Amino acid sequence: MKLLLVALLSAMSGVGFLLSPEPISVEPVVVRDTVPNPRVVLEQSVTTYLEGRISPLAASTDTLIEQKHWKLLIAISAIESQFCKRKIAYNCWGIKGSNGYRQYDSYDEAIVDANALIERWQAKGKWLTPESMLGSYVVPGSANWLYTVKSVLKELDGLVIYP
Repeated sequence: MKLLLVALLSAMSGVGFLLSPEPISVEPVVVRDTVPNPRVVLEQSVTTYLEGRISPLAASTDTLIEQKHWKLLIAISAIESQFCKRKIAYNCWGIKGSNGYRQYDSYDEAIVDANALIERWQAKGKWLTPESMLGSYVVPGSANWLYTVKSVLKELDGLVIYP
C-alpha cells in the first residue's frame, strides 16, 4: 500500500508540473512567403542575362519587360547592335525613319518605340515570326540575322523566369 501511495504521489507531481500555472515561453513561428514575386524574378533573370552580355539595356530591364515583345527586342538587339553596344542615339534595333536611323533620347524611349513598331506590323499580319521579318525588317534578309535572333530567343526561353 505504501508503494502504491509513493507511486501515486510521484505520478501526481509529474502531472502537477504539466498543469503548472507558470507560463511556458514559446518562440513565435514566423511564416515567410516563400513564393517569389514573378515580376521581380523575371526582372532579375533578364538583368542578369543582359549584364552577362555587357549590355547597356540591363539598366532598362524594367521598361523592357513591360513590353509585349521584350524577348524579340533583346534578340534583334543582339544582331543589330551587339546587345546595344554599337548603336546610334539609343537605337539598338537599326530602325530607320524617313531621315535615316531613328534617334532617341533614352533606351526607355527607344524600347517603347521599337515594341510599338513590331505591334503595328503584327496588326497587319506581318512580322509574326523571325522568318517573316526577313525581306522587310532586315532587307534583303540574312541567314546570320535569322540564326542569331532565333538563338537568342531560345536562350531567353531557357531562363528561369516566371511569365
